[in-house]
Order: sequence, then structure tokens, then C-alpha cells
Amino acid sequence: MKKPLLFFCTILFFNPSFSQSFSTAEEVINKYLEVTKIKENAAAITDLTMTYTSETQRGVSETEFKYSFPFKYSMTVFANGMELMSSKFDGEKSVRKSSFGGGGAGQEPKSGPAVISEAYRTHPFIEMEYKNLKFVPTLIASDNPENYVIEVKDAEGKVWKDFYSVKTGFKTKTIIKNETPRGPFESTVLFENYKAFKGSEILFSSIKKQTSQMGEITSELQSIKINKGIKPKEFEIK
Repeated sequence: MKKPLLFFCTILFFNPSFSQSFSTAEEVINKYLEVTKIKENAAAITDLTMTYTSETQRGVSETEFKYSFPFKYSMTVFANGMELMSSKFDGEKSVRKSSFGGGGAGQEPKSGPAVISEAYRTHPFIEMEYKNLKFVPTLIASDNPENYVIEVKDAEGKVWKDFYSVKTGFKTKTIIKNETPRGPFESTVLFENYKAFKGSEILFSSIKKQTSQMGEITSELQSIKINKGIKPKEFEIK
């Protein structure tokens, strides 16, 4: 009886399907970059277009993100064939427009370290940029055995928490507090159903569920386009 028990324990200990135990934020993040294949593929991407459909209390909308690397982005939200809002970041400054309540129609571009940090939080491979941006990730204690919890502080002192699955290595959730005209609001984004899309080996979260002041928004990634030669004017801010 003793020998079979010892053999079972040995297999259990060395079985690679069991979760690894990490003691630093860098180890957790590195595992995420490996399992999503970001680490081995992101450097070859010069531009990226991602299209989402979203369901909200106000109906269905479509959001298109366009990225150029080194990092610039353009985001536009459409509904019923009309543009609802947009934002751009040209690498130094950003601007936003919105049709809600007439706000943002004539908004002036903003610049500075805080603007750059905020823009980079939309980066699809943000974990690859932490060192360059001087973002500091710290693995913190958690009573949740299913996730590692990493607190990230950007160069301006803004803090958010990312959750990574102990079992799979995927990012499962982000929690961040935002200042709004109505006061501080805590937003949660859930990341689900990682998969590869045509044209890339990278595994993207295809379902995102976000809490906002408008209620819950469920977004589904419909398609990606890689290295299609997005024109620089897409990111111009006049």
C-alpha cells in the first residue's frame, strides 16, 4: 500500500497541469504574456484594428479601435449609422468628442504626463510597456485562491488592480476608480473567452463585461486586422 501512495504523490507533485505558485508581479505578468502569445508576437505588429459590438441599456453599438505602434490610437463608437463618440491619441496629446448632451463637441486637445498614462491604459498589450512607462506592478495579498491580484501604479500615482487566473494565467478582471463629473466611480471590467482570430496567433479576450455609470456594457470582439497599413492621418489631432 505504501508504494502506490508514494507513486501517486510523486505524480501529483510533478504534474504540469497543476498551477504554479508565483511570488512576484513580474512572474504573473510574464506567464500572462506567454499564454496569450503576446510576448512572442506583439513586436511584429505595426498596426492593429479591433472591432467590437456592444450591448447596453441604450441598445447595440459598434466600436472600432485603431492602433499604430509606437503607440497611437483612434476610437470611434457608432450606433444606427451615427457617430456617438470618439477619441484620439497622437503619441503626445489626446482629444475626445461626444454627442451625448452636446458635451465634447468643441473640446480642446489635452497633453501632459497624466494624458499619456491614461492613453496607454487602452494599449492592447499594456503589460509589455510597464517598464518604459515607469508603471509599477506589485503582487498583493488576496483571500481569493483563484486569482493573483496585482496592483499597478502609473507614473502619475493612479492605481488600479488586475486579476490573473492562477489556473490559466489569463487576465480575468480589472478594477479602477475614475473621477467623473458625478464624483468617483469604481469600474470593473471582466475578460472572458480568450481565443485567436484570423491573422494572428495572439489570444485576445473576445468578451468584455464592463460596469459603468450607464450600467453594464457587454462587448464582443468581432474581428481584428493586423498590419494593414493604417494611414497616419487617422491619428492626427488638429
